[in-house]
Amino acid sequence: MFEEVMLRFTLEKGNRSSQGFYPLHYASRHGDTQAVKLLTTRGYDINALNGDGYTPLMLAAREGNAQMCKLLISCGSLCDVSNSKGENALSLARKHTMKHAECVILDECARVLVLGGGNVLKHTRGGKGRPHRKVLKMVGSEGVLRWGKSKRRNVVCLEAEVGPSPKFVKRRRAKGDTNTSGVFRVVTGKKKEVHFVCEGGCEMAELWVRGIRLVNMEAFSGRLKSRV
Repeated sequence: MFEEVMLRFTLEKGNRSSQGFYPLHYASRHGDTQAVKLLTTRGYDINALNGDGYTPLMLAAREGNAQMCKLLISCGSLCDVSNSKGENALSLARKHTMKHAECVILDECARVLVLGGGNVLKHTRGGKGRPHRKVLKMVGSEGVLRWGKSKRRNVVCLEAEVGPSPKFVKRRRAKGDTNTSGVFRVVTGKKKEVHFVCEGGCEMAELWVRGIRLVNMEAFSGRLKSRV
């Protein structure tokens, strides 16, 4: 009740000097979307840590509030902030029985990964050749996957999947390579299959695939809207 009174006072008077009270954190934890919108327009730091080391997003994630997580992310909340316990928004969301908030945060983590890019190994000739290190990233507005400067290396993905294809496994076994951890593949607009290997194993491969699919979907939606 005291925190609720303090929040209303902050919203009405614009008070920013109350020591030990974090209005944006309180509003986020309790799902008060109107208060969050108002506080963010008044310059409150969306990624500030409270006295216990939590950001507003971490508190919303801990409550399993997917809609609040979406709102905070749209306002600039970062998913990779950790507290002294090693907790972040994703790990806190995973503790909740409902998985909606976890999905929201996973989507944002995947989007940040593929748009920012990362180092991967790209296999050549469908697994017959030697893998080469590349920087892989998505160009969001175009829905294009890029790993080089040549236009041939900028491809539209029809599909993305975790794990290798049967042909790829057979070819790598012939090379004495049976390690498929962290492998994911894409099918290009020309129906060509390209395999990549990322660090972090299957979980990171799943994040890459999730991000590629998301950005593809968003780019496709954007193209449809531009035609209307």
